[in-house]
Amino acid sequence: MADQSTDASAGNSAKFVEATRKSLDILQYLKESGPATLSEIASDLDRAKSTVYRHLNTLEDAGYVAEYDGGYRIGQLYLDYGIQAQRTHPLYHAAKPKVDALAEQVGEKVWCVVEENGFAVFIYLKTGDELYRSFTRVGYRGHLHAFSAGKAILAHMSPERIEAVIEERGLPAYTEHTVTDEDALFEELERIRERGFALHNEEAVSGGNAVSVPVQLEDGSPFGSICIAGPAHRLDRETLVDDYSDRLLGIKNEIELSLKYESPSSEDRTERP
Repeated sequence: MADQSTDASAGNSAKFVEATRKSLDILQYLKESGPATLSEIASDLDRAKSTVYRHLNTLEDAGYVAEYDGGYRIGQLYLDYGIQAQRTHPLYHAAKPKVDALAEQVGEKVWCVVEENGFAVFIYLKTGDELYRSFTRVGYRGHLHAFSAGKAILAHMSPERIEAVIEERGLPAYTEHTVTDEDALFEELERIRERGFALHNEEAVSGGNAVSVPVQLEDGSPFGSICIAGPAHRLDRETLVDDYSDRLLGIKNEIELSLKYESPSSEDRTERP
C-alpha cells in the first residue's frame, strides 16, 4: 500500500517551485515503483525523457538516486537522512526504552508515532515474539484519522487545528471501517479524551487492531503517541481495553516525565497550522 500523502494543492504554482516538485515526483516514483529505467519513469510520469534525464543526473550527482543494471533506485544517502530524522526527534529517545520493554512484555508490535505536517509518522517499532506483518513500517506516513495512534494525537489538538488537518488532508477510507464522516470523527475524539486512549478496529487495515495513548506536553498539547498493534483475532476490543490500555497509560506518564526533564520545554514548541 502506497503512502497516503498526496497533497491536492501541490499543483499551485504560486506556492510551489515546479522544478523541485518534478524532482520530488521522480523520487517518490522510485521509492514506490523502482528500480526503473529512464523510459519507464518518463512514461509513467508523463514527462519528456530529456527533462527526466536532467533531473536524474542532478539527483544522482547529489547522491539521492543511484543507477544500477536494473535502472535507477533511491540512493543510500536516504538511509543516513532517515536515521538522522529519527534520532533527532526528542520522543524517540524518551520513548525507545519504554517501547522496547513493553514489546517484550506483551509480545506484540509497539509503535512510537508522531505528527508531522498533518500526517501520522511511524518513527520507531519494537516487535515482540508474535509475528504479524502489516503495511506500516518505520518511516511510514499515513492519515491521522485512520489509525488509533493518529486519533490519540488528533484528540488533543485544538478544534481549529483538527479542522485544518481535515481540510488539508481529507478523511479518505483505508477500509470499509474507517471513520470518514467529520461529525462522527469529532464524537470519537471526544470519547478518546474522556477515556484516555484510542482504538482502531480494522480501520487502517483489514484484520488489524490497535490501541494507543497520546504523549502530551505540560500544556496538554500532543507530542506523539504510543501504540500496541496486532491481528484482530488476537487483539480484540476486550483485550485492547482490559489488558493493554492501562499498560500504555503507565508508560505514557513515564515518557512524559522524561520529556519534561530531558527535553526543551513546551514553550519552545509551538503548534503550527
